[in-house]
Amino acid sequence: MLAGALCAVALLAPRAARAQDSGATTSAAAGGHTTIVLPPVVVAGRPATLAVLGAQGRPVEGAQISLGGGVTLTSDATGRAAFTAPDAQGVLVAKTPDGASEASTTVVAAPNGEPVPLRVDSAPRAVLLRERFTIRGAGFRGAADENRVLLAGEPAAVLAASPAAIVALPNPRTPLGDTQLAVEAGGASASSGPVDVISLELTSGRSRGAPGETGEIHVVVHGTDRPVDFELRAVPAGRIELAKGNPTRGRTSGGATNTATITYTFRQPGEFALEARAVPQPLGLPDTDAARRELEEARRLAPADQVKHVEHIIELVEKHPQDVAQARDAVERLLAKKPEGQYGQHLEAAWRILLNRE
Repeated sequence: MLAGALCAVALLAPRAARAQDSGATTSAAAGGHTTIVLPPVVVAGRPATLAVLGAQGRPVEGAQISLGGGVTLTSDATGRAAFTAPDAQGVLVAKTPDGASEASTTVVAAPNGEPVPLRVDSAPRAVLLRERFTIRGAGFRGAADENRVLLAGEPAAVLAASPAAIVALPNPRTPLGDTQLAVEAGGASASSGPVDVISLELTSGRSRGAPGETGEIHVVVHGTDRPVDFELRAVPAGRIELAKGNPTRGRTSGGATNTATITYTFRQPGEFALEARAVPQPLGLPDTDAARRELEEARRLAPADQVKHVEHIIELVEKHPQDVAQARDAVERLLAKKPEGQYGQHLEAAWRILLNRE
């Protein structure tokens, strides 16, 4: 790469989908950074699937993943590993043996009564072509291969799954623009509302400069005329300084051109690249009933000096279910104190629900 060259790199490269289709994998023995992909929600006592990806987004075979409680998983040739969610509600943490990679998911109670029919409750309004996305709903299969996700008629790679959520990666052949998303499982099918399949293009008027000189990055969205929230990260850190920090967030203008401009300053000579991703919008209103249940459990387990703080947050959720920003911020302040044990797990579960993003 030439010094200062720009490239748009999604969180998950498109070759990951091809590798999964062809069976090509990265060996865990090869080392390097790995990413654990979990569905954001799993159902207590029910099957689920996670995935382990290498630095280039390829499935990692033979990776060891600890789920706590003495449970250790090994990823297969597709980079995935099946497991059964714990019976207790709360937060489930998955990590590599060296602790370098970690991910978490919220464990929710299993529904009572008859099996839940397949449905899609929420899906992103915009899907970046080279980035994984999450579908929430019910009636999905915990075994990833038993779900089929279609985006503009093209099958997406299902990386992680639970009965309540699926994480998938678009097929690189998926056409840009307004389309439909469908899920098939157990002989049934369900669809979401309209979905825009988009791409982000990064350009710059200059590719190199002396320390202290400035430049501009132009972000162009293809596939929609709606404004898109995005995040840019310069790598390695220190080569250039983005005007709003690293990473920096912005929003495109919308309309026919649908662009945004980010200024930066050269700080060090050498090569650099930019990673770009779309920032998901909130998935509608959060499930405040579920958040309150987690907070009530946290109150029961809270240290004496924090009980009143948790009670105040519960009161905020009950009084302002349409606007949970204050409650979410208050939970974040408690989490900043690094609460331990099940108390901390229930607080984190409530925060994830109130955050309501993937």
